[in-house]
Amino acid sequence: MAETTNARTRLISLVEIMTMYSDHQNILSAEEICQKLNEYGYSATKRTVLSDIKAINTTPIKIIAVNKPKKGYYIVKCFSQSALNLIIEALLSSSILSENDIDCAIKHLRRNVCMPTLDLILSTNQSTNSSVPKKEFSFGCLYNLRIAIRDKKQVALVVTRIVPGDSFSPAEQQETIIVNPLKIATDNESVVLICTLANTPKKTEFIALTRIKNVSILNENVTDFSADTADAVNHFSSVPAESKLVSAEWLLLKIKEDDVELVENCFSSPVQFRNSKDKGFCVAKLLIDIDVNIIGKLFVLGDRIEILKPAKLKELFAEKAKYF
Repeated sequence: MAETTNARTRLISLVEIMTMYSDHQNILSAEEICQKLNEYGYSATKRTVLSDIKAINTTPIKIIAVNKPKKGYYIVKCFSQSALNLIIEALLSSSILSENDIDCAIKHLRRNVCMPTLDLILSTNQSTNSSVPKKEFSFGCLYNLRIAIRDKKQVALVVTRIVPGDSFSPAEQQETIIVNPLKIATDNESVVLICTLANTPKKTEFIALTRIKNVSILNENVTDFSADTADAVNHFSSVPAESKLVSAEWLLLKIKEDDVELVENCFSSPVQFRNSKDKGFCVAKLLIDIDVNIIGKLFVLGDRIEILKPAKLKELFAEKAKYF
């Protein structure tokens, strides 16, 4: 009877181990599972593990055997990585939950999701708002960025760049840049990578993930960045200004050609550009909700932009400018 009870509790422990330490990105070998079971106080062998996995798979709980990226096993989860990412961002950005509430929720998640994946998301995320971005981006790229941030490795990014033409028809080109990734930040408009360029490691930059088409992790370690990333995140998310304007309208901005990338990173809504009559300038056009968050972003851009339309927003900025 004691042996039967021991076998049953070992199965429960095995399910707990697979839940905490495995998913499709974190494969456990039979040897690693044996080691974990030994830490739980069970004398397990590879043969024992294979027999237990076979028994577990007769229940609704499923453990999958794979050969790539290595030979091993993982348990099927109720949360995908993208779903877990949104849950964490919602928790961290909540203005209602207390710190204790958030800690309790994360402890609960640790019992139901893979700890390495959860820890990876928690250690690389700095969230200001949990809203989903309006434009899609690759979760494969996002995962590689998180790995690079955790392991403090430089990355090569393939990013798109808008090329202004004589009309608002989009024209893009791609380029590869080497960066030191620092944090991933979100607000209600977009998700961006806070980083420094390899050739200017003391100045923070932000790149919208919607512009990143490929991420390659390099062997080079990131260049030390001793300053706080909070300033960069605050600059990205902006400080909302008071306004009662809430409606979707066409926003036209006159900007310098050198600031095309800056404006493109600020908004997740598709931005179109065309050349301006004034040499060295162009006009940015996007359909967007004119609300307090957008107004805050525009104030952050400051004298880099000139608002052409809508007229009421242009008047608002002219009035506000008197106090600065």
